[in-house]
Amino acid sequence: MRQVLISGRGEVQVAEVPVPGRLPNSVLVRNHFSLISKGTEGAAVSRRSGWRATLEKASASPERVHQVWNMAKSNGLARTWEVVARKLDESLEVGYSCAGSVVEVSGAAVPYRIGERVACMGTGFAVHAEYVTVPVNLLAPVPAAVELDTAAFGAVACIALQGIWRLELTPGQTVGVIGLGLIGQIALQLLRALGYQVCGFDLDPGRAARAVEFAGVPAWGLRDRDCRQEVDALTRGQGLDGVLLCAATPSSEPANQAFDWCRPRGRVVVVGDQGLDLDRTRMYKKELELRVSCSYGPGRYDRQYELEGEDYPLAFARWTEGRNLRLVLQLLAEKRLNLRPLVSRVEPVERAVEAYALIKSSQESFGVVLDYGIAPALAPDSALRWQRLRRPAPAAADRIRLAVLGAGGFAQGVHLPNLKRLPQLFELVGISSRSGAAAAAAARRYQFALVTSEHRQLLESAEVDAVLIATRHASHAGLALAALEAGKHVFVEKPLCLTDEEGRAIMARAAEANRVVRVGFNRRFSPYAAALRAAIGDGRPRALLYRVNLGRIGEDWSNTEAEGGRVLGEAVHFFDFCNWWMQEFPLRLAAVTAGEPRLTNHDVSVQLEYAGGCTATLLYCTWGHAGAGKEWIEAMGNGRLARIEDFRRFQSFGARKRVPRAAAGDKGHREELVEFAHAVLGRPHAVQGADAQAGWAATWMALATYRSAASGMTVSGPAAAATEAP
Repeated sequence: MRQVLISGRGEVQVAEVPVPGRLPNSVLVRNHFSLISKGTEGAAVSRRSGWRATLEKASASPERVHQVWNMAKSNGLARTWEVVARKLDESLEVGYSCAGSVVEVSGAAVPYRIGERVACMGTGFAVHAEYVTVPVNLLAPVPAAVELDTAAFGAVACIALQGIWRLELTPGQTVGVIGLGLIGQIALQLLRALGYQVCGFDLDPGRAARAVEFAGVPAWGLRDRDCRQEVDALTRGQGLDGVLLCAATPSSEPANQAFDWCRPRGRVVVVGDQGLDLDRTRMYKKELELRVSCSYGPGRYDRQYELEGEDYPLAFARWTEGRNLRLVLQLLAEKRLNLRPLVSRVEPVERAVEAYALIKSSQESFGVVLDYGIAPALAPDSALRWQRLRRPAPAAADRIRLAVLGAGGFAQGVHLPNLKRLPQLFELVGISSRSGAAAAAAARRYQFALVTSEHRQLLESAEVDAVLIATRHASHAGLALAALEAGKHVFVEKPLCLTDEEGRAIMARAAEANRVVRVGFNRRFSPYAAALRAAIGDGRPRALLYRVNLGRIGEDWSNTEAEGGRVLGEAVHFFDFCNWWMQEFPLRLAAVTAGEPRLTNHDVSVQLEYAGGCTATLLYCTWGHAGAGKEWIEAMGNGRLARIEDFRRFQSFGARKRVPRAAAGDKGHREELVEFAHAVLGRPHAVQGADAQAGWAATWMALATYRSAASGMTVSGPAAAATEAP
């Protein structure tokens, strides 16, 4: 299918990519039209190409230039350039508002039928592509009286509607709209349709004149009229009850002007992206309220609502983003909202480059719509979810035909560059991701032969010997088991699993199938790890301290209950390092958490007791300063002490052990792939990788951390649990 993508340089392209994969409780929609967002997407597009586009993006984002400079100081120029080059070449999906017809339904409770017309919304879902997969709460049926090219405005209209709800005013009150671009023009019509008195303002007098024509409301150019005087005349000197700020500008003047035009205790709602250097005096004298409106409405950024289809009770959230979309479509059907005058241009999708050039260069354009034409309905098992870019090399005794499941940031930033450097060991056969666009972009960059949006197609392929699983954490165990059932060798990025039962099932299946399983615990392969072990030796007792300075963790998919939280998702790394360094599993484990011991509480301190009086302590914490680095490992024993500082510096006392300077920053990611290949090919390696039992043990220890913290007691270690019946 055809999809519009934008590179990190801001260059637009129309690419052939697989149809996106299925999601639970979702529908597959054949797009008829999608709306280009002039504000959000226009800012991502460059007017130039090549190195000139790179310079334009850099000049527009000085804070990112500063980030790159800091990265170069800490990681070196070569590594930094590799990361920057990948980001610049990265193809990003764009678009969030479209309309089309349902061609496939996933989920028995999804209330849509094949052929039904729907409007869709959501970044990453309602993109500019011939086919889109959209969760059930992010679409709504289009009434027969509404044409699909105007229904494609639905998500943008919801942004304006949510701003109106945030005002919490009543019909009959007077509302001003500052900024009369697309969202501002729609807001004027919605306000009028809902019974408010309305007026508009814009720096461009032409936009103000269009508001008078389109919405039938008074509107003025900010530079041409005394707007304060106009407001006083309109409101009989009382001032506006509320103001919607729909302007997109770094200036704070629109917000401060709104304060002047409001009545005492009026409300101002920020809808557009603008400066907020506020004049407190103007607000204070009138006791004004400033509010921010979040996108399409309640439910936005809530995984349970958007991805899992759990709606909010009507009594507690009258206007969710889904209900907002239904209301917009209803107002269109009743002719109380007329978006036809805002359709500035309709372009076929193959002319997307020209369409973006129009919104970038023209102040007159409002809604530029992409047209996907008429195509036959897609059969559920269509080959459109699969693309062959080249024919894979034939099977060879000394090379592994590898498929990569997942094309996210870690796969593209770490595993794929390392695999590209190992052509003597791996033939890159296929790559998959739910987003066909992400998989296709990675396939072209790293010369994969096959690309698909469904993992099972690679698992079932006779052209694949082994898989590398780099999807989200909750899917790891299921995919590993499916790969083993299909007779594939498995490399799974951390963690192996999220439960004891999953780990045991994988161990049993790997043994039955006689297949290699490796977990992405790369630290044991670092030259620093080898130096630490050599410096201390094997005598007993020994002690190890592993301090992980996480820094602040924001809203992140990995720190959710559904994905196991950060201790199960990342701290398993460090449990494995302790086990590898001690060469055994701990006998006992005691832990405390800062606050309630739940999966999303990632501040933990864990004491591990090994045989012979050996101990290890893991401190995994978010309270530190990033300037100190992330990881500090210190080991003692046999009258010696050695430490690793963030895998960039090594010191030893009582032993002459050094790390080559070229190893700085090497955490073993490349070497773990080499060991995996050697294990599959039956070759020896200096360091054995983490097998299924090691992956299970690390997960078991992460879960035991919370059990110990909850009970306040020491628990037996995984060595005893390994002998228990499943």
